Amino acid sequence: MPTCRVYLFTYDRNEMLKRAIASLIGQTFTDWVCELHNDLPGNTFPEEYVRSLGDDRFIIKTHPVNLGTTQSFNLAFAGCDEDYATMLEDDNWWEPTFLEEMIRVMEKDNSIAVSWCNMHIWKENEDRTWHDTGKTIWPVNHDRFFTWPQPSQALGHLHSTGAMLYRGSKAAQYQIPPGSLSNAVEVIRERAFEHPIFLNSKVLANFSQTLVTSQTKDKIKWTGTLIMTVASYINSSSNPKATTKQLLEFYRTRRPSPVAVFFLAVCFYLKKPSLLLNLNANDWYRTIRWCVGNIANIKPMAAYLKSQEETWKYLKANTKQFESV
Repeated sequence: MPTCRVYLFTYDRNEMLKRAIASLIGQTFTDWVCELHNDLPGNTFPEEYVRSLGDDRFIIKTHPVNLGTTQSFNLAFAGCDEDYATMLEDDNWWEPTFLEEMIRVMEKDNSIAVSWCNMHIWKENEDRTWHDTGKTIWPVNHDRFFTWPQPSQALGHLHSTGAMLYRGSKAAQYQIPPGSLSNAVEVIRERAFEHPIFLNSKVLANFSQTLVTSQTKDKIKWTGTLIMTVASYINSSSNPKATTKQLLEFYRTRRPSPVAVFFLAVCFYLKKPSLLLNLNANDWYRTIRWCVGNIANIKPMAAYLKSQEETWKYLKANTKQFESV
């Protein structure tokens, strides 16, 4: 049995897919098997291209219907018999030693359930060439363990889907509700990870900022999801008031400002008006301004949150309780 199962996902990006596959075949660690998931029924290129390579490590799975990002990615967390599993998206690619070095990290420390590496950021040009931004996702040069919770996990995530390695025996624990917003799969899934999680600061993977993305621009759904993630975070604290205060101090300088989300989290889920005492005058100004500008979106947002009951229950169940001073 191979040591690692690679889940490679593609949707109508034939040229980028070839680059991703080349980076997989070029790995110095060769004891892997790859499930190639094609989420565009009728597109025969992925299967034809892989068969032309004559590499029996590939298993081709063309979805009979389009599953979308959330349900497709859940397939990578069905659980597998291999010791390790990882995901590769068609628009990203790995450095040759990605698997070798990431597996070495996990083998040295059995306490690590999830690890990921730093990623180099590339931007797609209009002519389909690629611009090296010279930036990485993590501007650091030292490895780090992250314990739960980190303030950035209230509204975001730490790990990178296209640069992570996890244990096959634990993968099924990381499936998320199929109706969860595709933009937020990392934020939601990370709540189920066993912490500490480990960042390998070495750049072993490449992240693409593409001209065309499948992520929704629906601000009602995005804001609604943030309401759920911050509410579940605060709800898991032993001292919600102190945690709200700490989070506001962490987030209020961000642009665009997310402070209105805290107000909405109290209104929709937390139902503790005393938490709003942590908002300062500027926070209230931004919150009122947001509410006035989005008054027409409140009712649709309430309807969206009602439709996301399964995601809310998942977040509540998987957001670990923590002590807050």
